[in-house]
Amino acid sequence: MANRIHRIETIVGRGSHVKGDMQINGSAHINGTVDGSIIATGFVTVSDSGVVKGGIKGDYAIIGGIVGGDIEVTGKVALGKKGRLKGDVIATRLIIEDGAIFQGRSSMVPEPAEQEIDFNFPGSGE
Repeated sequence: MANRIHRIETIVGRGSHVKGDMQINGSAHINGTVDGSIIATGFVTVSDSGVVKGGIKGDYAIIGGIVGGDIEVTGKVALGKKGRLKGDVIATRLIIEDGAIFQGRSSMVPEPAEQEIDFNFPGSGE
């Protein structure tokens, strides 16, 4: 995960309104309104002008605006000081800045285990 770089593949501009769920191959930056849920293979950033009326699934979520649904990510969720979240969170870490509003429950899950390396080479006798 640490070596993966996520390019922003999708931008919903300020003043734009998307109706329906979004499935994104990559990361997304939301400046407008999404009237549905977002499923991404990367990061999801909701700026201070952004609104997501459904849930978010992805690697990480950075919330500076409003989200009205559950968030489930494999990494962390960061709720900025102007962020508003009404929904449950499942993540490895949850960061809430002073001033943010969070109405819901959080469940912390362990980070995915690093792959174990087998050091027993053929012919090593072990």
